[in-house]
Amino acid sequence: MNSIPSEIESETKRIPKIGELVIANIAKIMQFGAYCRLLEYNDLEVFLPIREVSSGWIKNIHEFIHEGQKVVCKVVYYDRERGSIDVSLKKVTAKETKEKIGSYNLEKRLEALFTQSIKVSKLQATNESIEDKVRSEFGSYTNMMRSIMDDDERAQKSSIPKKLRSMMVKLYEANKPEKKFIVSYIMTLSSYNTRTGAQELRGILSAVKEKGVDVKYISAPKYRLVSQGENYAQAEAKVKSATEIVQSRLKKGLFAIEKEKLAKKKESVMEAL
Repeated sequence: MNSIPSEIESETKRIPKIGELVIANIAKIMQFGAYCRLLEYNDLEVFLPIREVSSGWIKNIHEFIHEGQKVVCKVVYYDRERGSIDVSLKKVTAKETKEKIGSYNLEKRLEALFTQSIKVSKLQATNESIEDKVRSEFGSYTNMMRSIMDDDERAQKSSIPKKLRSMMVKLYEANKPEKKFIVSYIMTLSSYNTRTGAQELRGILSAVKEKGVDVKYISAPKYRLVSQGENYAQAEAKVKSATEIVQSRLKKGLFAIEKEKLAKKKESVMEAL
């Protein structure tokens, strides 16, 4: 087992909790597990037992993990007296992995934005001193940015310079991409013309693409039509225009179109970064 540096435990108290998801870098693979370093906890060393790598029987651990690999693990054991932490790979679901990687990447991007804001603001304080305030007041850059964007009580009472907070919002807005609205339809299209039907369909699909509608072949005679716009009306208008082209150019054949229900994505003020 590995030891937790006493200065980390006594001074910063930044030790992951049981059940917490963490980003781990596989540092050294052994016969019965692997030593990992937690990227969010100052490279704190933890142990990944072989029994926690996979639910199935493991003949060769190298078939499941490799040194230098970044993985999402769950903290499953913490012995304060012995100073050891165990993590599990098999107890993390695919959904948890995706969400954790997303939140980790967001935190790193906001950290970079924070550093850039300090430089642009030309503050005299060192990055480290202001970073300590972020950790003590908000816990993370993500929490801080949400508070600043919401202008809540915690942000208003923060000791972080107002100039810096304003610059972060300004840079955030400058880097925020335009929101795109997407609509998708399933189109059934075939020609009864046995001689030139294939050529006719190619011409129709080409004309549809020229209207800004993406065409993806599913299986005969079905196609997926995807359109984007600054709003739903604009996206729908492109599909309507494409539909009119099909109806006018298809001489004899089968044509039908049905809107595809897209899974709704959770929106957040932080998504754009």
